[in-house]
Amino acid sequence: MDDEMMRRPNRRKLLILISVVFFTWLLYWNRSGLTSDSEDSWIVEGHGQSRIVPRKCVVPEWNTKNTNSIPHAAEFGHWRRQYLGGHNDMLDAESRLLSAFVYPDQISIVTTAFHTYTKEVTCLYFDCNQREIPKSRYKSYVMPLTVVSCARRAGAEFVSLKWNEDDDEEIIEDPIPLINRVYEQPAHELSVCVGPLYGDESKWLEIIEYVEHYRLMGTTMFYFTIFNMNEYDRRIIDDYERMGLAESTKYIMEYVKLGWMFHLIQTHECHYRSRFHSKWVINMDIDERLVYNGPNNFIHFMRSIPPSFSEISIASNRVLKFEDFPAKFKNEQQLLKDMTFLKYNQTTETSWYNLKGIIRPEKVALLFYHWSVRQLDDTKIMSVPKRFAYIRHYRSVDENKLNSNWRTFYNGGLTETRLEENFEKRLSSAVMKRVKYVYDRRMIRCEEIAPATFKRFERRLLDCAFKNESQILY
Repeated sequence: MDDEMMRRPNRRKLLILISVVFFTWLLYWNRSGLTSDSEDSWIVEGHGQSRIVPRKCVVPEWNTKNTNSIPHAAEFGHWRRQYLGGHNDMLDAESRLLSAFVYPDQISIVTTAFHTYTKEVTCLYFDCNQREIPKSRYKSYVMPLTVVSCARRAGAEFVSLKWNEDDDEEIIEDPIPLINRVYEQPAHELSVCVGPLYGDESKWLEIIEYVEHYRLMGTTMFYFTIFNMNEYDRRIIDDYERMGLAESTKYIMEYVKLGWMFHLIQTHECHYRSRFHSKWVINMDIDERLVYNGPNNFIHFMRSIPPSFSEISIASNRVLKFEDFPAKFKNEQQLLKDMTFLKYNQTTETSWYNLKGIIRPEKVALLFYHWSVRQLDDTKIMSVPKRFAYIRHYRSVDENKLNSNWRTFYNGGLTETRLEENFEKRLSSAVMKRVKYVYDRRMIRCEEIAPATFKRFERRLLDCAFKNESQILY
């Protein structure tokens, strides 16, 4: 009995000691965890006090995959040794990270520097707090052109590149976010890679005609690349993005203006942007319009293509364009006169000299402008008969424009051609509707503003004019 009574105080002391040690450890662990997370934490305030809530990365199920290699590594390695997939005549530039995409089986990072082609590089992976994921680096190389293929890493939300792994001073460009392209099925059945927009000519009407033309053919996504663009032209691309019909890539480079030779960067960036996002991609410049004369409609035709094909080649003709597009919208009557497909119809014969391609992005390895030069998994290319489909290329004859001397070398004849009548009417209506929605806007009239507002704010701050005034007050 006495022994039992003596054990009880000892047991109580042991429990107290264990509790003290446990809570001391718990306090230390919380403080050390708070210190490590304090840089990426939220301050939550309320009721006269504040508390720090550590920010944690939530990794979705699709982003839990790790890989140790990239698909078709042997083929790309062989092409790299052949120096296939680059271009020696391009301007050098600072190496910048342009965009990055995560696919089911790999990650692709698109850069802006041609001089890095075939160079070795290390892929770096970062979590949602832009902290590098430990022991995640992957060695790769630039191929094709300016693209780096990397293995996947679980939890990676940002990526970057390191060009010299042996350099003691680890200079790493700021990470850029990964764009999710991990889809079981493509989000879009038919999309368009829009050729680069460059030069001083206004683009707003040309963009609308282009987009509305291809929308009538069944496309649901447009990938734009923006080099140099004024605010008025940019407004229509912003509107298509608002509608979920477009994505745009913006170039920030040391060149004041980018010329047509940067077309290859646009081609490859759009190619990788559309992978697994679109099943088929029409690869056309802004002045090129696909015309389909086959049975049923174009979408029905594309659905009939066997899965063993990775590209559809289409011949083209040229329609002579004599004037620039208008700088701004004036009125409906003038717009009908300015629509390219109504205004111009002098057409060359259709030929395969300037063929264009419709591509399955995940089945094509290398591109050269509008067509592929290497395919994957032994896929094939189909040429569509001219009577079924062709490209109307509205080509300028202005001597100050790119390759405007093409007529000097052309010996063929010209014929009068137009779009199919019903398609032309639907296109005219669609263009008119979109132009008026985006550009036919007026300022608020002063009589539409509550009179009490004028008592509180000066009229110049309200930025309005009365209906009978001829000009706006500033």
